[in-house]
Amino acid sequence: MLLTASEGRHWRYEVCEHADGYLVQMRDLETGALDEDFSTIFRTLPVAFAYAEMSAAFERYAASELEPETIEIGQSEVDLAMTEQHFIDLSDRLHDVGVNGVTVRTWERESERKSTRRLH
Repeated sequence: MLLTASEGRHWRYEVCEHADGYLVQMRDLETGALDEDFSTIFRTLPVAFAYAEMSAAFERYAASELEPETIEIGQSEVDLAMTEQHFIDLSDRLHDVGVNGVTVRTWERESERKSTRRLH
């Protein structure tokens, strides 16, 4: 279930419920496709939300560097610094740095694949 989303210039960073916590995933605004390589799972919702906000702010900042006529560069720089500091503070306080979603999928595949061996 989608809980919240933060929009960057070309991507939307969605925070969803996950069996292991809260998943932050990246969706293309034009096509609606998910980027399978970009996903992070956090144990706490505040940190997941702060990460989504920081990711969107970083994307807006990067876009302002490439397209300075469309976005005010100074404002996107300030937004990035604020959201980054907020994420770091929450992450440190709640001891939640997140786990890359690709890593989690690999662990799940490996645990399903392993057969238990019995030695007699």
